[in-house]
Amino acid sequence: MWRGSPLRGSALATVLVVEQTRRHRRAGRPTSVVSTRTPRHAAPAPGRHRQPPSLPLGTRRAIAATLVVLATGSAAIGVARAADAPAQVNGSLAAVSGASRGGPAPAAATPSEAHSEAATPSSATPTPELSASRSTAKATPSDKPTKSAKPTASQTAVPDRGNGRLTPVLVPGDDTRGKGRVVTYAFQVEEGLGIDKVAAARTVGQTLRDPKGWQKQDGVRFVQVTPEELKKGARPKLTIALVSPDKTDQMCKPLSTDGTWSCANHDTAVLNYRRWATATPSYAGRGADYRTYQINHEVGHELGHPHVSCGGKGRLAPVMLQQSKGLQGCRPNIYPTVTRG
Repeated sequence: MWRGSPLRGSALATVLVVEQTRRHRRAGRPTSVVSTRTPRHAAPAPGRHRQPPSLPLGTRRAIAATLVVLATGSAAIGVARAADAPAQVNGSLAAVSGASRGGPAPAAATPSEAHSEAATPSSATPTPELSASRSTAKATPSDKPTKSAKPTASQTAVPDRGNGRLTPVLVPGDDTRGKGRVVTYAFQVEEGLGIDKVAAARTVGQTLRDPKGWQKQDGVRFVQVTPEELKKGARPKLTIALVSPDKTDQMCKPLSTDGTWSCANHDTAVLNYRRWATATPSYAGRGADYRTYQINHEVGHELGHPHVSCGGKGRLAPVMLQQSKGLQGCRPNIYPTVTRG
């Protein structure tokens, strides 16, 4: 522990003193003598060997000079170590501090390393852009709150969209004859949905010609404009279109149908195929009745009839009541003449 310290010279002197004391004890002399020099006039003790002569003066001076050099060197080494101590302490404190934070002590970076670290952001810290994108993300359509009257039937049976192309379909059966205002119409179906066009056209014809329908209620006659007549340029007053939810939203703008509801817009009764295929909770298990209601309700709008409310709890619902969204205490009804609207 003392190696390299100024005590080396003094240690050597101590050894000489101890040796002198040992000799004095052997000679029976007092042990208080600490000098290592033997006077020239001192006689040797009786019965003892003569003390070896002391070293020449020149030799002693050389030894003294050597001890001075050793002491000076040891002192210089001690000063240098003392100067290094703060740096070592600081390094130890940094290591302890890093350990207390759960990570290693930082290593000193070279100039090139410092430059690269400043240019490359740490991957452990999220960038402001990422944080902002998480906090300000807008809700997607699936995040919109579900309306209380939205149907609960499975939506997987109906595609969200077809191919967007509308094909005229011939409605079977003869037009009604008699008096009344003529309302020409045509029926179209969007392709790519797998719709049974013949069955759908039959439902449309039966609904329009039913005696309980709008013909008697409004004194009108529905006259079909056939696909062949459409090719020749004929234009109906009313178009009934059975289309996908996505196409419904497009054709109903600026009305909001959310891919769920039907509408009447721009002389077209737009029938949402999702509702056509799955009905609504108000008509659970009565899909055929719902399709008749769906046609009569949207055609009623094109004939000029607005929405109405339930006339009283337990009564039949007017066909112009939004029965798809709820019955308001009324009972389902699919014909306009039953409740006069």
